[in-house]
Amino acid sequence: MKKLFYILTPILLILLFIPWYFSSLVLYPPVNCNPEHHVFCDTPKELGLDYEEVQVVTEDGISLPSWFIPAIGSKKGIVLVHGHGGSRNEGLRFASALNKAGFNLLLLSLRRNAGEFASMGFHEIKDAKAGVKFLSADRQLDSIGIFGFSMGAATSIITMEEEPLVKAGLFSSGYASAMDVLSEAANRDFGIPYYPLIPVVQVYLNVRGDMNIETVRPVDKIGSISPRPIAIFHCNKDDYVDVSHSDRLFSKAKEPKEIWIPICERHERIWNSHKDEAEKRAVGFFKKNL
Repeated sequence: MKKLFYILTPILLILLFIPWYFSSLVLYPPVNCNPEHHVFCDTPKELGLDYEEVQVVTEDGISLPSWFIPAIGSKKGIVLVHGHGGSRNEGLRFASALNKAGFNLLLLSLRRNAGEFASMGFHEIKDAKAGVKFLSADRQLDSIGIFGFSMGAATSIITMEEEPLVKAGLFSSGYASAMDVLSEAANRDFGIPYYPLIPVVQVYLNVRGDMNIETVRPVDKIGSISPRPIAIFHCNKDDYVDVSHSDRLFSKAKEPKEIWIPICERHERIWNSHKDEAEKRAVGFFKKNL
């Protein structure tokens, strides 16, 4: 019995501790602005843009501190949705070009930035819907688009599928399935195999986060967005969300759709590598469709 105890105890500790640790990284990522990645880590004033500090309130009562950048005389607006562990600063890279083109912008903070936990898109859908409602009801805009980055792209796909007010969506570096990208990251970054640990991670996430993370599958939603237009951006050698995720999403999307896979290697740094072309394509997409 002692031998059995000494054998089983470390196994049980591994089965319990590693999934708990990994689920904690998913639920409680540190929120930061990395100048190398996000570039702009101050307010929109850093870009010479006028803005308002606004509070966007979700259906479950969470107040999201966000930035509204007005475009005087325009009834068109875009909700910009940041990624996992990111912040509203993430949208600043595209803000100048989009605002200059005549779009009101809402740089939305997701719930992790309001002291809650992250959920890979499960609960963040409420945040994105609240952002759409803010532009429609509070700012009386009548043509609304959504622009999501990484987890924000996955969130934006599901939001657009469920929210008919969104007329056009641009999804940058998004994933097809939350559990797929998490299992890939666990194996790549920590050497964690799918079995037996990832199913335990899924249980921990669902219990700790009051969710069903296995249902966060933008690949199952994107086909229902048509006939509203969508566009996908993704680095061809993305080092975190493999480009195969965008291939899967694009194959399931229906027309009208477009995709751009530029040569770059770092996750969600398309603008950093191809600033002029990225801005041209983003502005062109929304000008054509909003």
